[in-house]
Amino acid sequence: MQKFLEAISTFIALANQKAEHHVGYCGDMQEEILHTLSHEFSDLPAGESFAVIHEAGTIIGVLGADVDLGDGTAELWGPFVKEGQPVELALELWEDLTMRLGDKVHTYYGFYNEQNTLARNFLCRVGACKGSQHLIMHASKQKGVKVDSRVGELGPERHMSFIKLHDEAFPETYMSGLDILKRLDHEHKVFAVESEAGIKGYAYVKGKPTYNEGTIEFIAVDPAERQQGIGTALTKAALAFLQDELGIQTVSMTVDAGHEQAIRLYGRAGFEVVHRMEHYVVRVT
Repeated sequence: MQKFLEAISTFIALANQKAEHHVGYCGDMQEEILHTLSHEFSDLPAGESFAVIHEAGTIIGVLGADVDLGDGTAELWGPFVKEGQPVELALELWEDLTMRLGDKVHTYYGFYNEQNTLARNFLCRVGACKGSQHLIMHASKQKGVKVDSRVGELGPERHMSFIKLHDEAFPETYMSGLDILKRLDHEHKVFAVESEAGIKGYAYVKGKPTYNEGTIEFIAVDPAERQQGIGTALTKAALAFLQDELGIQTVSMTVDAGHEQAIRLYGRAGFEVVHRMEHYVVRVT
């Protein structure tokens, strides 16, 4: 199984470094992808979660599903196919994968670079619905980032206030406020600006120093507390933690392409757009 995962992770990493093959759910470093596949990927064994096509002993196509058995959904890793292969190869991978998963999954999510025309053609053929558009933004390490004194780590006494704000700001996202609290440790932090009544805003960050990867997963400000610089303060605190404390050089975040005010805010904090992404949903019966 380890050789199987090593081969898949190498194939994915090489493909995902190119915009025309880029899938937002996957990284582009072989070691990081291998670690994810070995320890964090899918509620099913890798042999059931991947469809792979070989030609003369060499991988020419891969499609994976990061399955959540609890709600019957999966995030699509791929299709990744060798240069020059037609969309029919992607459809063959899809038929193989969906057959082996059967009724365990009823909804598949895709997150693709807008330059990934093969994925767009594949999704059209399988009846996917196109959803929102997003930007992936990166911020490189900056010198002298000062943390606003209003920002601190979320305290236990503010947990309920955090859950309320997060679940109202992101009602249909992949992690609830309670899910986030269960993950908090030295590499997963929630920073908040507090008030007497609760919190005014928060940022949830995740760092993986081993792979030089850091992300601002969520950031939200109470609508009644906006226009006070809270979003900027939280963004800078997140960057200071990930870059200064964990030593991560480049921090990423995903932003709804329609949120122009947020995009300007993150731009002022040093973020630049590196990928324009499209979200898709495929429901099967």
